[in-house]
Amino acid sequence: MNTPINKETYILDDSIAFELMDLLKAKARHFIQLNEYVYRLFDGQSVVTFTTLENNIQVEMVKG
Repeated sequence: MNTPINKETYILDDSIAFELMDLLKAKARHFIQLNEYVYRLFDGQSVVTFTTLENNIQVEMVKG
């Protein structure tokens, strides 16, 4: 049986996004910097990806 995936995407101001990243890092099982622009956090049930854009950061949350 396939479980539906719940995906949400937000565009945030840099300072807000980095504050959110710091909060999530404290709870994350894994924190990976994929490259200069992309960071990914795993907490066992969801994945949060932070992608640096020109002036903002895109935050994508996928809950499985």
